[in-house]
Amino acid sequence: MLAVTLGVSACTNFFYNRLDTLAAWYIQDLVSLDDTQRSDLRSWLEGTLQWHRSSELALYAKFLRELAGTAAHPGNASTYKGIEAQVEQFGGRLVQQAAPEAARLLMSLSPDQLTEFESNLTEKSRERNEKDLKALADGKWHEKRAKDIEKQLKRWTGSITKQQQLLIATESKQFDSTTADWLESQARWRKAMFGALKERFTAGQSPTAVEERILALLRTPESQWTRAYQTKAAQNREQSLVVLGAIDASLTPEQRSHLQRELNQLAQQLEAMTQS
Repeated sequence: MLAVTLGVSACTNFFYNRLDTLAAWYIQDLVSLDDTQRSDLRSWLEGTLQWHRSSELALYAKFLRELAGTAAHPGNASTYKGIEAQVEQFGGRLVQQAAPEAARLLMSLSPDQLTEFESNLTEKSRERNEKDLKALADGKWHEKRAKDIEKQLKRWTGSITKQQQLLIATESKQFDSTTADWLESQARWRKAMFGALKERFTAGQSPTAVEERILALLRTPESQWTRAYQTKAAQNREQSLVVLGAIDASLTPEQRSHLQRELNQLAQQLEAMTQS
């Protein structure tokens, strides 16, 4: 993908790689809460969303307008890495803001609630990866990867040329599936998280120490990712730069104009949200 869709892709990847963490915050659909917990959750979400709207959306809009300017010309590896770093910084700010209240809410769950939550979270993890698992079983994972890239390219540029389709199909074969490694990494994170939460019910455990462990897992879930996953993910990231550069260089003037309009429109929507 081109430089600008990397911004969107990086954002998607950042949050996708933390979906278990995010689900740990938005737990209402995954575990039965009592009235007090529901009230606490609602209050926390309202406060987080208010902070996000007042402090972050204007930054996102400014970033998107800058990306629209960047999209006028092909970028390079440095451009793409800078975009990705900025998106991850945005994500990191959200995590730092939300994690303390999320940890306190998680620590209010009873043993029965933790069992229900862990079971549902495991099932959701499997569901999110079903399509990739099926593609792997059918020997069509690289084909699916190519179609996913095509879909993103068309979403932001309005069209895709035959040359770009061929390029994507060829380069997608160089990616390595991380699905199995990712599922293992998620399982490790859940084991660490629920292990920490259950320690609250062990005599002699310090609530402060338990809360610190939970906070660390919410803020840095990558600490539980397997070495195999991290290695493959890093290799895929380097391959993404190759694909990005090739597609970015192949964009037509019409595609670039469409992309710039899309980004500016999205920025405008975010700016309007800050005033509503």
